[in-house]
Amino acid sequence: MSASRVADMNLPAVAVPPHWNSHNHSAHVVHFYTDQSFLLDPLARFVGTALGAGDGAIVIARRHLLNAMAQRLKANGLDSADAVSHGRLAMLEASATLARFMVNGMPDASLFVSVVGSMIAKVRAALKTENPQIAAFGEMVALLWERGNFKAAVRLEQLWNALAEQHRFSLHCAYPMKGFDLEEHSEPFRQICAEHTAVVPDESYTRLPSEDQRLRDIARLQQRDQMYEALRRTKEQLEKEVAARFQAEQKLRRSEESLRALSTSLLRTQDEERRRLGRELHDSVGQYLAAMKMSLNLAKFDLPSNAAGADRQIEECGQLVEDAMKEIRTISYLLYPPMLEEMGLRTAIEWFLQGFEDRSKIKVTLEIPPDFGRVSREIELCIFRVLQESLTNVHRHSGSPSAHVRLSVQDGQVRVDIEDKGKGIRPDALKEAQGTVGMLGVGLRGMNERVCQLGGRLDFCSTDNGTTLTATLPFAAEPFGILAS
Repeated sequence: MSASRVADMNLPAVAVPPHWNSHNHSAHVVHFYTDQSFLLDPLARFVGTALGAGDGAIVIARRHLLNAMAQRLKANGLDSADAVSHGRLAMLEASATLARFMVNGMPDASLFVSVVGSMIAKVRAALKTENPQIAAFGEMVALLWERGNFKAAVRLEQLWNALAEQHRFSLHCAYPMKGFDLEEHSEPFRQICAEHTAVVPDESYTRLPSEDQRLRDIARLQQRDQMYEALRRTKEQLEKEVAARFQAEQKLRRSEESLRALSTSLLRTQDEERRRLGRELHDSVGQYLAAMKMSLNLAKFDLPSNAAGADRQIEECGQLVEDAMKEIRTISYLLYPPMLEEMGLRTAIEWFLQGFEDRSKIKVTLEIPPDFGRVSREIELCIFRVLQESLTNVHRHSGSPSAHVRLSVQDGQVRVDIEDKGKGIRPDALKEAQGTVGMLGVGLRGMNERVCQLGGRLDFCSTDNGTTLTATLPFAAEPFGILAS
């Protein structure tokens, strides 16, 4: 609302709005506004004053503002169409004019001079007065700002300043204040203000009733600016701390990945070493013992018939050798059962459970689907090691007379459950160990690592009625397909 309208309504006096034409002819003034209707009066006065004095004017604005200004000039007795026809007034649509010198999202300096500079020169040539002046208004910077192209808006302001060194004119531009409501706008807003010789605040400035009130308002804004500056510094500090913490977490993650890779390598090396030891025990030491037993049998037939004592000792030695061969065969198979690769998980588990019952005297039942087939070598080996380690713990620690093993495949996963009826794990130890298996010894830590490396999960729960360990792994078939055992 203009000052004259305020007076007509008998409202309290307000501060007089700044007059654009009060600035010198080399000024570059920026006007911020909240309601565009408050922009129209000073714009019409700025252009009308120039035309009334016989000078020229250039207005580059959006279509509706051009039309509204022409109507306002006409209401004040100035014919904008006549001024345009005589070349004293140029009225250009902002978006179309802007497009003529924009290259890759930025205003091109040479094209800007060609488009806008030539227009200023053309208007100046049409003026008949001595030492003619030109009033220019541009809204193109506001378009760039509204599009979020802040750098281009600042750059265009700089190009206007450079053009003013070649052509003498008074330049005014305007921005809607609502476009500066984010923290990220603070710095480009400062840059825009720095490119101008004068800054006109939005219309709220003109509503203040006195100079004292304006000074109070300025002080309040200064305090708010200090507050925002403190918040900005705090934000920067927090961003630095977050970045440092992120880097530390990344470093920790890389270390964990390195440790996991090392653990995988160690487990793979352990399996290969077990395979080698198992084969050597079976192929070398086992063969030596077999040859020794044959030699003892031959020696027994060569002894004199009256050497009964020697015959008995040789027979005892033969029995010991046979027991040693059996034990070596069991150890070699436990280190790396050859039937796991040759015949699959079902056969290897059945063989292992039979031997485990003989050695531990613990009754073990096996539940496995009849169509359970082959899975990948890594999955089969992992399940076998989990079963082996779990039953070893049952034998050593639980005191359970029985155990139950269950294998299943569902939802693309292979699952093995090992249950016992023993004394369970102490509640305090179970609570500390929840989520990890570190409290339960090196063996299960290794099993947990194996399962995790294959994308699976190892869980356990324990009560006074026993303990259940569950390993779940993603299903992966061997390249040769799924074969029922």
